[in-house]
Amino acid sequence: MVILVTTSPRARECAAAIEQTTHQKTQIATSLARAVECLQTHEYDALVIDESFNHAEIGGVNLLLNHAGLAMPIYVNLALHGTDRVTREVQNGILRFVREKLAAMRSAEMVLRNLLRGEVTAILLNSELALREPSLSESVAEKIQVMHDLADRMRLKLEGAPADEFGGHTHLPTAVSRELRARTH
Repeated sequence: MVILVTTSPRARECAAAIEQTTHQKTQIATSLARAVECLQTHEYDALVIDESFNHAEIGGVNLLLNHAGLAMPIYVNLALHGTDRVTREVQNGILRFVREKLAAMRSAEMVLRNLLRGEVTAILLNSELALREPSLSESVAEKIQVMHDLADRMRLKLEGAPADEFGGHTHLPTAVSRELRARTH
């Protein structure tokens, strides 16, 4: 969704052109109070600020930017530019917004993957060590094996490979778990 903040009499014409070009609903705010109210109650991809508003509400732009959230600020001049130029500016701003959002998501995903890899490795190693304990009861061994299998699936997901690609991971039967423990001691 787009919000157009302007005092221009061309507001409706430009909002309609923005909607047609971007295929996003466009709301018009003709006052600082209305713009802040809209920004507080809705999530916007773009905050389009007309120069006429900037001159009418000195200091208002800073207040808008403080309430804009993730909306990409786009500055236009409805008094000087036609709707084609305004819609092109808005479309370019939305494309910038989408690219930046995707880059931020990829970055956050990589940080999360890196943070979790070490923890999952620790769970796998400790569960394997626990399964080698000779005094481990059968029921506890089964529970630890389930935890191990879950951690292994998490590891595969963190590496970007679906578990089904490797034939899935099945819970080792209790007899196999006992056999594994017996061979390691």
